[in-house]
Amino acid sequence: MSISISDDSIRLRNGIKIDRGTLKSHQSQNADHKLHRDTLEISQFANNREEIMQKITHTVMQSATSFSDTRAGILKDIREEKNQYSYSDVVNACGLSYVKLYSEIEKRHENEQERYYNADGTLLTKEDEIEWLDMQYEQEVKWQVSCAGIAAQRQIFQGNITEMPAIEIEELEDTFYQAKDAYMKLYHESKQAGRQFVFQNFAFGNSRMYEVLNRLGNLQEKVK
Repeated sequence: MSISISDDSIRLRNGIKIDRGTLKSHQSQNADHKLHRDTLEISQFANNREEIMQKITHTVMQSATSFSDTRAGILKDIREEKNQYSYSDVVNACGLSYVKLYSEIEKRHENEQERYYNADGTLLTKEDEIEWLDMQYEQEVKWQVSCAGIAAQRQIFQGNITEMPAIEIEELEDTFYQAKDAYMKLYHESKQAGRQFVFQNFAFGNSRMYEVLNRLGNLQEKVK
């Protein structure tokens, strides 16, 4: 097929005539469609990138050691100040650790429009985080009570005591939950008054319990 070109049109041998203006119009429309498509792709990419970055910056990594690390830091400060710490300090440190982590959760979820995510990308709510914190506290209490029992068994084996101080160990478990409630109350009162909550020398349980447990030497947390 031969093609002849005039100023205004393109004529094919079989008589088909293509107007040059029409051809240019189609070319312009195709270019516009391509530009529009490219713009949409770039916009979609930008939106996806923003969404991904939002999830990355709002992903909360819940560490199994966050509670014990917080408690260890508090006890480290106490030991540096007093050269030692007692069971009463451990109980108070646990109560304060709970409140410190609880306050971080509250601050994170102050803006209801913000969304936070687990490491697997699922939505993480304030209720989820508090439930996780409660579980961490329960595990800490079980660990502390278990350590007290092991230390007592060691003292029995060495002949230093004759029987397991079961009553004192049971009371110790109760004092940890008393500490949690007391520090939460202090936290809410301090928040309303605009004061910072700090370590307190609250007296949970009775002096005999602490005397017995301190004598066991069950301060397992080595503070460097």
